[in-house]
Amino acid sequence: MSIVNQIFRYFVSSLICLYLIWYIWNPIWFNHFCVLCILSIIAWTLAYYFFEMFNQETIDPSGKIVLITGCDTGFGNRTAYRLDQLGYHVYAGVLFPDGDGAKKLQSKCSNRLRILRMDVTKPDEVKNVVEQIKQSGMPLWAIVNNAGVGYSAPFDWGNDVDVYQKVFDVNVFGVVRVTKYCMPLLRKSNGRIINVASLAGRVQAANISHYCMAKHSVRVYSDCLRRELVGTNIKVITMEPSFYRTEIVNYEMIDRKRREIFNETPEDIREAYGENHLEYLKSVTKQIERMTKDRIDDVVDSIIAGIVLEHPKPYYRCCSYHELFTLWGTSHLPEILVDMLLNRNTRRLLRQAKSGPYQDKKLD
Repeated sequence: MSIVNQIFRYFVSSLICLYLIWYIWNPIWFNHFCVLCILSIIAWTLAYYFFEMFNQETIDPSGKIVLITGCDTGFGNRTAYRLDQLGYHVYAGVLFPDGDGAKKLQSKCSNRLRILRMDVTKPDEVKNVVEQIKQSGMPLWAIVNNAGVGYSAPFDWGNDVDVYQKVFDVNVFGVVRVTKYCMPLLRKSNGRIINVASLAGRVQAANISHYCMAKHSVRVYSDCLRRELVGTNIKVITMEPSFYRTEIVNYEMIDRKRREIFNETPEDIREAYGENHLEYLKSVTKQIERMTKDRIDDVVDSIIAGIVLEHPKPYYRCCSYHELFTLWGTSHLPEILVDMLLNRNTRRLLRQAKSGPYQDKKLD
């Protein structure tokens, strides 16, 4: 009998026993207490949403700067355009100032938007951008730590820990670096820090351990910042988008980069997995692609809400209601159940591909 079945038996037995205890010992005050708890939870939820609907003022954008990282494509590029339309002075950090993304952004925006070379892994480039903001004489109202990279490969692929290092350099240390250098300006403006995390920071999946670890770190960093800055009026807001079609989920690029990482992997590890494992990972990519949504404005709307609303939420879960209940809900289940749900499909695909370091073992 599997572990899950055994635990389920104990669960049913415990539930029956607790229900009998409640049924036998059932004074009137206990019923009232239960009802009061349930109604309190419902009332608190309604009160929170009513407050959001009827008590939200927006910030005057006049003369305020918003710094956004990772504006070459995706969320950053679209957010920069939308904020420019609202009247903010946008400093758009890009890797390629002469690239198509930067040129298109500049062409459709006003002269309030500035395109700046900004690799978040290079302290000198970050300091240079911060210095230009200081010289403008305008307050820095918000930073949007959006720049990110991600790879899809097993944990032991690559040379030493180079894949982890690259992901953390951008997704974690880049966020910390930009925030740290901007803090003196944000303290003066009592502004906003917007950190873009991910669903992957809550629901961890196979073959993206580096990305999951990094985005979980962004969540933890945001929570710590929010509590450290409790004595100020600076607000820290975390975005948690699910799968949206941006350059970070360019699946052709993901497959190509995976092949490069595989080629850099020591020979004994490559032999353990075999070439077939690349095909298996491609099939996983295709499944995720079917879940990927095209409307990136779902995420951009949340980023803008964090910047322009007087009372933004500390977290924005950017996803469908279905994903909210299934994916975020899954993250609160016992780990053994999460493993069972996530591993079922993995085993099926591994059988089809007949790949992996455990290909000769029984996969159930």
